[in-house]
Amino acid sequence: MFKKIGLLMLGAMIIPTASALYLPGEVQPDRYTYYLTPEFAQKLKVENDKREGKWRLGLPAGQLVSETNWQQSENKPAPKAMTCISSIYFNTGAQENWLKVACLDNQGLEYSTSRQWPAKSIATKVCKVGEPRCESFLTLQSDTWSGPQ
Repeated sequence: MFKKIGLLMLGAMIIPTASALYLPGEVQPDRYTYYLTPEFAQKLKVENDKREGKWRLGLPAGQLVSETNWQQSENKPAPKAMTCISSIYFNTGAQENWLKVACLDNQGLEYSTSRQWPAKSIATKVCKVGEPRCESFLTLQSDTWSGPQ
């Protein structure tokens, strides 16, 4: 019995910390890190704190939306940076290819936007992951791949 409870508790501790961003279509290889302005970071914190699973339609292209349940973001400070990645997918309603961007901040909270990247004005610095002094908060499985064995 104790073994089952221990495994259940271990599973409960691991599952909430794991996250996987969903990107439809063809994922693009480049990732960019945005080092957020204090004003925009505070705006995201407010967005995270009030997020209640409501679906929002008709948002302007490039506007970031929190994809994290507010209970997971509760009591976390404003983010300082986020890494974003994109994909190209076919939007059947629009009958054309669209861009989808997903981001993960330095605390593991998720965001997304459609049709264009977030504006550079939300950040004090934007850099391509892999460049010197450019952190990545979004790790891909291919980052640890060492080639065929």
